[in-house]
This record gives sequence, structure tokens and C-alpha cells, in this order.
Amino acid sequence: MKSPDKNPGGKPRIFKKPEDLMNKFDEYLAYTKEHDELPNVAGFVVFADIGRATFYEYEDKYPDTYKKIMAKLENNTINNRSVSDTFKIFYMKNKFGYRDKVEQVNKNVEISYEDYIKKVESEDEY
Repeated sequence: MKSPDKNPGGKPRIFKKPEDLMNKFDEYLAYTKEHDELPNVAGFVVFADIGRATFYEYEDKYPDTYKKIMAKLENNTINNRSVSDTFKIFYMKNKFGYRDKVEQVNKNVEISYEDYIKKVESEDEY
């Protein structure tokens, strides 16, 4: 029989409340600023002594806090002056889902079928 005092499986969560997770992340941001490092998920999980999978599990457990953390990471990447624009673009596309804007111009103008046939036939004459 299982003892009720034991953890049902795995290591107990380090961050019992969303505020605990946010406070640790804010400590990490201060650390990266002090050491002139770009904050990122890999750095945070090392700093917080948790696994990457554990960090991503907090997306379901504390969704609002997780979104705030990701927004802060994004903001720090965009506004970091020591990082090249090329790196920023690469990182934002791969980490935050940014995409290049693709514009498509439809050059087909609505014309009647009869006018289209006339146009095609006149082009065939050349």
C-alpha cells in the first residue's frame, strides 16, 4: 500500500505557484543582464535547475505565466543591442513563429470566357 506522504511519481514541482515561476524567471533576467547574456529557455532551465520538458509542462499548468515569460524572452531578443539583426530574425522565426510576409498579387483580371478565348486566339496568331 502506498504511503499518502510520498510523491505519486517523479520529483515534486519546484514551482508550486505561478508567482514562484515568474519570480525565478525575473531573477534569471537580472542575472542575464548582469552577465550581458541573451536570455533564453535553455539558460533559464539551467538557472532554475529544471529540465526543458518540465519548463514546457508549465505552459499547461500556468498558461498566463508561461505566456508572460515567452513575451519577456521575445522582448529581450528584439531589444538586445548586442545581438545582430540577422540573429534576431533567425531566432524570432525559429523560437517565436515569426514568418516573412509574402504578398501575392493576382494579375488575373476578371474577364468573360468569350473575351478570354479571343485573347488566347489572338496570342496564338504570333
